[in-house]
Amino acid sequence: MAGAVAVAVEGEALLGGGEGRAEGRDCDRVRVGARVAAALAALALVALAVGVDVSGGASGSARAAGLWPTLGAAAGEGGDAAGAKTPIPHVSRKEGGPLPDVDPLVTFNTPRCMKTRAALARTTNHDGDVVVIPELKAVYVDIVKAASESIRSALEERFHASWTQDYGQFAHPVLGRPQRSTTSYLTADVLANYTFFTFVRDPTTRFRSSYAQAMCRERCTLCAVRGEDEMYTPTIPEITAFLQGRLMHFYRDVALGETRSDEISLTEAWVDEHFESQILRLSGATRDGDPVPMHFIGRVETLDHDWSRLMDHLGVSYQDPRRAPIETKEHACDIPTRGAVVAKQRAAPATVEEKVSVASLYHDDFECLGYHKPKV
Repeated sequence: MAGAVAVAVEGEALLGGGEGRAEGRDCDRVRVGARVAAALAALALVALAVGVDVSGGASGSARAAGLWPTLGAAAGEGGDAAGAKTPIPHVSRKEGGPLPDVDPLVTFNTPRCMKTRAALARTTNHDGDVVVIPELKAVYVDIVKAASESIRSALEERFHASWTQDYGQFAHPVLGRPQRSTTSYLTADVLANYTFFTFVRDPTTRFRSSYAQAMCRERCTLCAVRGEDEMYTPTIPEITAFLQGRLMHFYRDVALGETRSDEISLTEAWVDEHFESQILRLSGATRDGDPVPMHFIGRVETLDHDWSRLMDHLGVSYQDPRRAPIETKEHACDIPTRGAVVAKQRAAPATVEEKVSVASLYHDDFECLGYHKPKV
């Protein structure tokens, strides 16, 4: 069953070519997209109904012991500075599934997930956002709606590193120097000798947070004025349906055309960068077309604990005040009309349809980051 569900949103079969290519040429674009999206939703619903768990056997030993694997053990090294396993702190959760008990770096580095990242980097031409931190010889790979603004602020205030700072990156062939530092700008020295890290979040809670910020932006793509006074704000069901249709068309066209997409078409497919999957954000291509390396992955659900682990890994001393926990930031909705719709949507419990859609759209996030899919 897990294999069947694996065709969800990023479209493994589409990204790799293979089956469905000839059939796609013979069918009308709209009908194929609608049928595939419906099939994905049906597969996800079946998987949810039987309680498919993406963490699988990878977390078996960790679950039995009730401990995280050490970072060194996950990376094939000698373990952390203390040489002992670090217990997971208890975290009370109001939304999302149970807190995973496996280091996300373990599930992230499975062969299937490594193949997915390579395919995404190759076909989507995605340029991931990064913050280069020379003082720590580290690179933060940004994931929107996963405490990214809080982490970037801490890095700028404490380590003088910003994604708008010029580190002599490679110039984009068309745009010149970008507003943000991105993966295609990273030098060979940085790729070989710096520690790459990120923080991830439960896709279920992240989706609702993404919905709120995307709807409250001035340049909300799907928010339109109807009539003279009415501001239209899409609901969660409308957004999930739109995303599924857009993404299936996008990945199908990339696969059938056998050409790389451009960044503009990818952004249009996901509607807003805040909806982009975390695995896509972690598959930013270097100038050679490969996804960036990854050496440490923390969870937003255990941010303070994992930030401390990261500081250990980067050699920041216990006496250094820059190890202090990160102060998280929340976005308020500056557009009251949209804010009222967003608040009502977020206050309502997730429907079966929303759970199925999120499980389909963010299938790779659940599988490769070790989070549990929602059950219905």
